[in-house]
Amino acid sequence: MQTNRWAPGGGRVTTARARRGFALEAALLLLVMFSIIILAGLSAVTSMARTSNADYRSARASYAAEGGADDIMSQLDAAMQDGVVSGEDIATLQTPTLSGYRFTQSTHTTASPVSRTITSGSFAGLYALNQPIDVTVAARDSSGNRATAVLSVNAQTIPLFQFGVFYEEDLEILPGAPMTFAGWVHTNGNLYLSSNSATFQSQITTPDSVFWNRKDANSRLSGVKINNAAGSPITLDFDSRSLTGAAFVTRSQQKFNGRLMTSAMGVRPLKLPLPINMPPVTLVLPRDAGDTPMVQDVKMAWKSDWYITVNASVFAIADSNARKTAFCDSIVQIRTGGLEVPSSAVCRRIFKPVTNAFYEGREDLRPDLVDVYMDSLRIWSDASPSTRSPRIIYITFVNAGASSANDYPAVRLRQGAQLPMSRTPADTGGLSMVTDRPMYILGDYNTVVWRPAALMADAMTFLSNPPNPGMIATSAVASGVRCGTQAGWCDTLQYPMAQRTSRGSTVYAAILAGHSPTPCDYARGGCSSPPYGGGLENFPRFLENWGGVTFRYTGSLVSLFRSRYALGLWGNSTNIGYANLGYYTPPTRAWSFDVNFRFPERLPPGCPSVGTVLQTAFRPLY
Repeated sequence: MQTNRWAPGGGRVTTARARRGFALEAALLLLVMFSIIILAGLSAVTSMARTSNADYRSARASYAAEGGADDIMSQLDAAMQDGVVSGEDIATLQTPTLSGYRFTQSTHTTASPVSRTITSGSFAGLYALNQPIDVTVAARDSSGNRATAVLSVNAQTIPLFQFGVFYEEDLEILPGAPMTFAGWVHTNGNLYLSSNSATFQSQITTPDSVFWNRKDANSRLSGVKINNAAGSPITLDFDSRSLTGAAFVTRSQQKFNGRLMTSAMGVRPLKLPLPINMPPVTLVLPRDAGDTPMVQDVKMAWKSDWYITVNASVFAIADSNARKTAFCDSIVQIRTGGLEVPSSAVCRRIFKPVTNAFYEGREDLRPDLVDVYMDSLRIWSDASPSTRSPRIIYITFVNAGASSANDYPAVRLRQGAQLPMSRTPADTGGLSMVTDRPMYILGDYNTVVWRPAALMADAMTFLSNPPNPGMIATSAVASGVRCGTQAGWCDTLQYPMAQRTSRGSTVYAAILAGHSPTPCDYARGGCSSPPYGGGLENFPRFLENWGGVTFRYTGSLVSLFRSRYALGLWGNSTNIGYANLGYYTPPTRAWSFDVNFRFPERLPPGCPSVGTVLQTAFRPLY
């Protein structure tokens, strides 16, 4: 065994035992150092795990808060079903729920609603009633991790008559005759465009797709043009089938400066002014005792200040004079605010019932009309406008039956070139005529002194200016006097004469009416050779030979529902009165949006609105 010893004189003697002791100490030292390193590593890992777990929980809380804010946003969006977000809507918002989290939310308006032009988004350029709203949502988990999200939201309420065209369902614009349209075109459905000569001078928007084709058949005509931002018409040569997503956006920007916009560009549907699950036709339906306050806010019948109920059985009276007398004795008139109703004598000058008035080629029947003489109405109203002037007249029928005497009741407005003045000189006034049945407009309307005007009905048909205001056909016909051989509408000469030639007419009014749809898209399964509904070009209907004659229309074309009473197919070729040749030829369409409607004070009375909710800002709070 070796040991360490000191030799005499100070020398050292190395032994094996000494070396073993040194090795042991070194090993122990290394073990201690490794232990420290391992413990430090474990501590770091533990610390990192704790930090990572905290970050993970914090991130989850942030996502929960953002999701809660989105939930509130969706509730506000649903509240826009009636066209506006009210204080009651905000008060009844439901706090979001999510397993493992507790939420709190605070939603409030940040300023009073302001009417101003929309400056960004898909509908920039229109004006809206803007209601700014702040949404604050906090989420907290069981471990105390908390996050808060704040959304700034703008609830926009847009008057419907700001659009040159607004459709709730698919919109087809396929004119044969040349057509130039100035005004914003929007549909909440798909848009179909095909024509040899159709030019659109303003924006076109849809939250769905645009198809450069017909809906009823595979027919693509290359004459559709859309103005770019410089006002130059550019030919449409693509659609949502040929280009999707970013490719569609890029082409639209290149060709039209983004003035053709679809879902690919973030266009949102515009919600109609209706309670949830209520059909759009509700707007023109009669009053009902069971209508809730929300429904009453929507129906034009409840908005009207002159509500007229006609007993359709009066059309069964054969003698015309007796019929006129019975009509004014039997109608029920309700006026609000102490406003007057006309005397019986005046009533007979304003309202005249006509049984089987003329042959209606599209419906293949003879309508029973309430003729409203707008000139007589104006003369009576203008004599005392503060107590007589109407703003919304609503006409409905009861006891309509299946006999020829009352099978198709409708309203016709005639001699309406000048409308009644307003109740006060400071008011722009205006008049909305509404019925749940079909409506006919005879000759010029609202052309002498422009006033805000709207026409709302199940369907809208325009008849040209007659040869004389009375449309009288007597023995003088033989000599070509009055209705004789002259062009223009004449009730008694529409049948069996072959498409009497139109004299043309001019109309200044917004139109809200039902339309005739093409039932399905030929390119989709289960759809084979569907009948064409007539499209926008036949949304205002015609019954004469308008070939080479211009129909001048300035207003806003709105269709929210399908016609319920005027069910005759477009292009009816079984019309025996016209030797199976069809019942009309199309006019030259000089149609445009009425720019007066860009000003809130110039909108027609009772103008409905659409709404959308837009997120304008988002920020997390830490």
